[in-house]
Amino acid sequence: MATEDMLNHPDAYAYDLVTFVREDFFGRDMAMLSVVICGAAFLCGISGFAYLHAKTQIDLYHSLPVSRSQLFWSKYISGILQFFLPFVIHTLICAGIAAGRNAFAIGTISSIAVYIGLELLVFLLVYSVSVIAAELTGNIIIAILGTGVLFSYSAIITVLVTILFHRFFQTYAVYGCRLGIWISDGVWCFSPLSMILRLFSRPNNTTMEEAEKLYKYDVSYVWILIMAVVVYSLAAYFIYRKRASEAAGKAIAFGAAEPVIKAMVVIPCSFYIAYFFSVISSDTVSDGWFLFGLIFGFVVLCVLMEIIFRLDIRGAFLHKKQFVFNAGCVALLFIVLKYDVTGYDTYVPADAQIQSCAVSIQQLMPLAQNVSVNEFEVHYLNADEYRMANMEMQGNPSVMELARKAAKEQLTYRYFDYYEGIEESPEYMEMLNRQENYRSIVFGYKLLSGKTVYRKYYIDIADADTIGLLSDIFGDYDYKTGATPLFNDNWKITFESVYCRNNFQEDNIELTPDMQSELIETYQQEYMQLTLDTVMHVVPLGTIDFIAEFNGFIRSGYSGGMYVYPQFTRTIALLREYGFDMEKELTVDDVATISVRKNNDGETDVAAYTDREQIQQILDSVISEEFSWDISSFAGFFDKQYSVLIYFDAEDSRHSNYYRFIKGHIPDFVK
Repeated sequence: MATEDMLNHPDAYAYDLVTFVREDFFGRDMAMLSVVICGAAFLCGISGFAYLHAKTQIDLYHSLPVSRSQLFWSKYISGILQFFLPFVIHTLICAGIAAGRNAFAIGTISSIAVYIGLELLVFLLVYSVSVIAAELTGNIIIAILGTGVLFSYSAIITVLVTILFHRFFQTYAVYGCRLGIWISDGVWCFSPLSMILRLFSRPNNTTMEEAEKLYKYDVSYVWILIMAVVVYSLAAYFIYRKRASEAAGKAIAFGAAEPVIKAMVVIPCSFYIAYFFSVISSDTVSDGWFLFGLIFGFVVLCVLMEIIFRLDIRGAFLHKKQFVFNAGCVALLFIVLKYDVTGYDTYVPADAQIQSCAVSIQQLMPLAQNVSVNEFEVHYLNADEYRMANMEMQGNPSVMELARKAAKEQLTYRYFDYYEGIEESPEYMEMLNRQENYRSIVFGYKLLSGKTVYRKYYIDIADADTIGLLSDIFGDYDYKTGATPLFNDNWKITFESVYCRNNFQEDNIELTPDMQSELIETYQQEYMQLTLDTVMHVVPLGTIDFIAEFNGFIRSGYSGGMYVYPQFTRTIALLREYGFDMEKELTVDDVATISVRKNNDGETDVAAYTDREQIQQILDSVISEEFSWDISSFAGFFDKQYSVLIYFDAEDSRHSNYYRFIKGHIPDFVK
């Protein structure tokens, strides 16, 4: 179906049919097919060893004149062949369809071999876990539930850790993970679901060299998958050897495993239920509903687990010692999280432990990063992600001094649920005034041990000491070169054009390679002299964004909107020479009328101005709302009470733009 669509609509695709078959169908589509293969592995594993749950069948099998080892491996390999033979036939048919469309090349053979090998690994991983679940239990229903737990347990724990850290720790931050909160590169990645997602996912943080690769799967992780298949297969074999025939019909085949399984299920699931109750409550930050959900969920789960293991409701309140032990574990975890017993929020590594540090200051030189990875996808990196992956600051004492100051002060945002009259309450106004100058700052500590630790703090930019430290960091050469791909040698890309925007105009100008090099070099030199004081107190003239085009469509900007300040005289002169005047302003002749709106106590006052002198005064006092959007987040240049709408055509209201007044420049007649 896919090849037929490509033959009928070739212009809709950025690649040919041969590339699609080789790189997509036998490449990226492996991830989607793995969902079906996981289901096949589950069915083969459970059905092949279902006889372990029936006393008559197991007596028959164990009475045969063959050893336990021969019996296990014959069943185990039989289940694999039930999948593998039809799968190979499926692959050959697909290859035949591709050959019939003239979409088969010699290079496709290697892709098919990898396709078969990786999908077989995925099958074996889930299949062996399903067999283990069937061996550990004596009931088919419990075996199915056990397979689900073993298949996804590490992913469940990873998500829970992320949820709880987000809720209880103010400084929690994570970068470079695969699929966001789902998969990390740590020790928790041991269940099949985690490992499969890890195999087919891309890290969020990447370099340009990695981004340019035609990404399909993580080659380095294939060996981990092979080792896991061997370990799980041997575990299934040894569990089968030790399993007693009398276990058929029981809930669990090994009595010693029962308390362990209960703890593994009850403890994390109790916290999931607690989080659910806190989310649906009216006050999501309160611990009241969280604690209620924790207690309620724990009791219900304990009773439910006892009923499942006893297969009788009368066993609901047995094993009180296990109940007390698990309750103690849940209470201890809650106390550790609630009161930060481990000192997570105040942790700052010692200077002797640090190899380098990455810093990302919220909205100071913001970066919107759209990276064109290849012809199949566009990978997005925001400012924090890029800087955590690429910045390495060393030898600047202000970095760690600011980190320790932020960790010690523990500044946080407080949010109030809305109620009538809250905006007039002293507490609310005090909170707003105090937090108006708060900004988030992310640190990435790269330790000598090879581990990278991330923390997100809040700082007060009204504090003189904080501003002094920030200025030292912002002026650091390593900070500026690591803050944007434009200055990173690994991200040198040929640009098709430069998108320029100032207060009143925008344009996309074409540049030759020599013009590109000259502009980038000039901008870099002037940017390196930029100070934090200028950023916070001088209104930029405009922005420039270096654009790459693909097949005639603008696909990505490699720099984000980089600000051009009045001090960048050589950059401004070059842009003027290339066809864009960054200092050009509107004149009275360009404007038909100006409408000014002011929101006052819920009512809107509107005034229209057509007088030439008044219009000129307004033009001298406003800045484009679109242009001011990012700037206003780190500098209070603009008055948000007023909304200025400039009409360029008196007959057509569509020819208009919104603007904001610059603070301290509002004309008296407007006031």
